[in-house]
Amino acid sequence: MELDISEQDPEEMDLADVALEYEELVSAISILEKRREELRARIMNTFAEKEIDVLRIGHVELRRHRADWKLWHINKLKPYLVERELWDMVESVDRKNLSKLIEKGFLTEEELEGMYDVETRYSLRVSRV
Repeated sequence: MELDISEQDPEEMDLADVALEYEELVSAISILEKRREELRARIMNTFAEKEIDVLRIGHVELRRHRADWKLWHINKLKPYLVERELWDMVESVDRKNLSKLIEKGFLTEEELEGMYDVETRYSLRVSRV
């Protein structure tokens, strides 16, 4: 894939050239993101199969990071928060707002048990070492 990226200021370019270059970039990004996801899937599968979280190849380090996400059950959570007069502070089931209420001591993990499922997600971080 070869891109013809102009170094010219877009304000000084003909609008047709701007539109064509923009379309080319959008298309290239789509292709690159698809390829990145294919490579990421292979890397993440390797981490899972080998039960490892770090892979170093030359000067590149790939690190798998685990995060457990709570998938809240609004039908259980909202009535509980309304009863505790905390719903106005949340207004919707928002992971960050709920985490803040727990951090500030308004709620505890224990009292919210059963109001969410946990989904494990992994991110992939790449760095030069």
